[in-house]
Order: sequence, then structure tokens, then C-alpha cells
Amino acid sequence: MKRIELKKVSIVFLTMLLFLSIQIPAFAADTDTTVKIPVEQVFDSKNTDASDEFMYALLTDQSDAPMPDGSSNRRYVWNMKGNIATEITMNIRNAGQYHYKICQITEKKENYSYDERNYDITVEAFYNADNQLKVITVVENQDGEKVSEISFKNSYTWQGKDKSGPSLISKISKSNSVKTGDDSPIMGYFTLLLGSLVCLIAMIRENQRKKKEDA
Repeated sequence: MKRIELKKVSIVFLTMLLFLSIQIPAFAADTDTTVKIPVEQVFDSKNTDASDEFMYALLTDQSDAPMPDGSSNRRYVWNMKGNIATEITMNIRNAGQYHYKICQITEKKENYSYDERNYDITVEAFYNADNQLKVITVVENQDGEKVSEISFKNSYTWQGKDKSGPSLISKISKSNSVKTGDDSPIMGYFTLLLGSLVCLIAMIRENQRKKKEDA
């Protein structure tokens, strides 16, 4: 009799444990998911003295949106130099939908061509069936088209020539060059030479006349 009652108590106890375990809520795993956003810069210039460093920004208007380390006021700024690719990294801790914009904020200078395209990034964070935090990242260009990469193309357009005309070196070279087919008028030079000869003959004759009169 006592064994039967003990079994009943055990069954009731196990049933209560099973019931309590079902009622305990399942909390999300406290782990971070890293999001990496690749950004590429292409710089075109034949002038080696041109500056190839440009500035970019990742922006958001959501106060709860995760941001990369070093961000300030929902704004992350970084520089890229030459032809290079980098990754913007940030940790996602909670499920949600987060929106960002990436654009170039370089101060414009003369003789440079800047890529002024904007990219919209949507990060969708959610928990899957295994209670794991997953993310889906979608990138769209300014026309609303989904793209697989974020790329900015800048260039230096000046090739070292004076905008007002030929370079100074070119002018000097032209002025010192030998003209093989000079078509300038020579009649003026001939007239001047003839006049000089007439004056010289007249002076000689006048000098001879004075000598005869003195004799």
C-alpha cells in the first residue's frame, strides 16, 4: 500500500514539474550578431600629386539603431584613401528593423569629380526557430534598386594644362622654334636698306664736295 502511494506521489510530482517547465517562458539567447557592410572606393587620376583621400558617413534617424564603434549622434564618419575596400562593422543585439544611409561627405575642391550617390541599408534582425538571432541586410541605391555592392567612384580631372591657353613651356618652345617657311613681308626691310644706301652715298658726295672747296 505504501509503495502504491509512493508511486502516486512520484507521478504527481513529475507531472507538476512538467507543467511548470511548460509554463516557464523561453527567453531569447543573449548573444550579438555582427553585421558587416562592405564599401568600395575607386579613384581615377593620372596626376600622382592629386589627393586620393575622401570622407564618407553612415547615418540613421532611429535612436535605437545599433551603430559602429566611434559613432556620435547617430553618425559614423570614416575616410578612404586610393583604390580600396573596407567593411563597416556593427553588433546587433535585439530583434528589429533598422534603417541607414551611406553617402559621401567630402568637401568639394576644384578639378575633382565626386560620386554623389546615396545608398539605403535595411537591417532586419529576428530570432529563428532555434532561438538564434539572425539578420538580413538589404542595400538599395538612390533609385530604389537592390544592389549587391556599395561603390563610390571619384576622379581628378585636371591634366596639368592652363585653362586660359597653352602652357608656359609650350609658349617658350614655340617662340624658340626655327621657322622653315616664314611668310612675313620683306618689302619693308628692302626699302629700309635702299634708303640707308642712298643716305650713305649722299653723305660721301657731300664730304667730297667740301674737300674740293677747301682745296
